[in-house]
Amino acid sequence: MKQLYVIGDPVDHSLSPLLHGAMIAQTGVHYTYEVRRVQPRDLADFVAEAKAGGCAGFNVTMPHKEAILPLLDELSPAAAACGAVNTVCIREGRAIGHNTDGTGFLDSLAGQGFYPQGRTVLLLGAGGAAKAVGHALAAAGAGRIIVCARRLEHAAALAAQLPGCGEGIVLAQDAIQQAAAACDLLVNATPLGMAGSPAFAGLDFLQAMPPHAVVYDLVYHPRRTALLEAAARQGLRTVGGIDLLIRQAVRAFTFFTGETPDTAALYAALRAPLGLE
Repeated sequence: MKQLYVIGDPVDHSLSPLLHGAMIAQTGVHYTYEVRRVQPRDLADFVAEAKAGGCAGFNVTMPHKEAILPLLDELSPAAAACGAVNTVCIREGRAIGHNTDGTGFLDSLAGQGFYPQGRTVLLLGAGGAAKAVGHALAAAGAGRIIVCARRLEHAAALAAQLPGCGEGIVLAQDAIQQAAAACDLLVNATPLGMAGSPAFAGLDFLQAMPPHAVVYDLVYHPRRTALLEAAARQGLRTVGGIDLLIRQAVRAFTFFTGETPDTAALYAALRAPLGLE
């Protein structure tokens, strides 16, 4: 029996055991998946322990996604590009870091029938999640990615990493209104609207969006955020963050086991446990 973990601090709230447990049950692979609280001071010891044997890999959550980089033997191109790791595979004593957020996001969009090539995207945020999504969208051929953040230097820094398609603007009502009017896809990669976090100061910018546009909120607690509810009232297509959570987990599971779960069956199995509509 091979061992998989999710590590973080705190980590007991993680939905990864539920997701990976469902995929293990579906595919019948001989793996177990457990939560492991790892404090920052113990991260290097945990990686060394994992490499020493018995562990096939582990998922990484806060606060380790960036801190773990120098402890790994190899990074995938996606992880290197966005500077963060959420999946580590152990292969012959070597720890290989991946980031499945970007590819999971593209998988989620494809499931909605949306393809980024040539499209205009308004990306709210410039942190780790925004970096993963931005790099994935650029690699998929997005025509224009408008990065919007509270501080222009942060937006500009991420936009500069997206050559040929990125531009940065500050999170101000007039700027976001103008950008929203031109976008095919709006992605919220900030904590705004998350339970326990501040709400958007206003959502009037949604009224400027074209009727064909898609609004994607990476926040998944609550399942239906104020942003998604307002977008739906506007008649816009919406996607919640739980979709990315599932899709990136599927990518990680395939890295771990070599098996690709039946996504439709997985959604059906998780509908009640995750409170999906």
